[in-house]
Amino acid sequence: MTHNKATERLIDGYHIEGIINRGSAGIVYRALTAHDEPVAIKFCIPPTCDDSEVLMMRFHREAQTLARLSHPHIVSMLDSGTLDDQVYMVMPLITGESVFGLLQRKQRLDEMTATEIGWQVAEALFHVAEQGVVHRDVKPSNVLVTPDGQALLTDFGVAFALDDPSITQNGHILGTPAYLAPEQASRHKSIDERADIYSLGVMLYRMVTGRLPFHGTSLQMLHAHVYEKPALPSTLVNISPELEHIIMTALEKDPAKRFQDGRTMARALLTLNMQLRQAQQPARNWRQTLDYWLSRLQYIDISVLSFL
Repeated sequence: MTHNKATERLIDGYHIEGIINRGSAGIVYRALTAHDEPVAIKFCIPPTCDDSEVLMMRFHREAQTLARLSHPHIVSMLDSGTLDDQVYMVMPLITGESVFGLLQRKQRLDEMTATEIGWQVAEALFHVAEQGVVHRDVKPSNVLVTPDGQALLTDFGVAFALDDPSITQNGHILGTPAYLAPEQASRHKSIDERADIYSLGVMLYRMVTGRLPFHGTSLQMLHAHVYEKPALPSTLVNISPELEHIIMTALEKDPAKRFQDGRTMARALLTLNMQLRQAQQPARNWRQTLDYWLSRLQYIDISVLSFL
């Protein structure tokens, strides 16, 4: 397939409208289904280099992982296939921007926004772990936020299934150094969902303070994740003790001292989010409060509210 001339053609029943994004290892098209529903079609087109086989393997891994997942806070895979020996995935076309984009514009986020994004990502991670998968690359650029505030976890290219470990599980450091858990940074042989909890803790730290807990070269950051303690967020910005406690719990070096699953972390973040919302809008009447939560229920697993 010649991708430069793909616009206005059909790909397995999908009508290509244009290019959304083009990267070094792939291209994403905007397309319409037979029912005129907009979708994104992601093709893997690895460059001719020594890493091409690895990039293709990761694309296949992402497709296999997404086939196991179905959650309102995860960008789902609608279809997949092969065209002219090139693999593609079909996904919903998401309107919005990444958390990375938000931080580029705003530098840092207020606590209500950070906790709102955080509990949704934590819920997604709980589902991911339930399916026996570890994401391994939770970071701002891999979380999308829609205009109505729905957070969506994406990019499972370096994820692995606990029941089907591969060579990339052990002996290789995969992910983004600034967000890696200590057990990932030290090439620990036992990595589970708590590594993703740590990465979400780094992301929350970045969202509310405007900076990462550790800086330097990749090697310096990996060393810091394993051996150094980050500055308390309260030494950098004005932050509630409750949110600081959540962040620092997620950032514990010892996985046993962190939140043990995404659901527990989601509950802590959602509780704080509700408290912050009530404190900022004490005059909100019952109908406004009801309307807000009705708008959120489509994104909430009801069991996350069982603690209320």
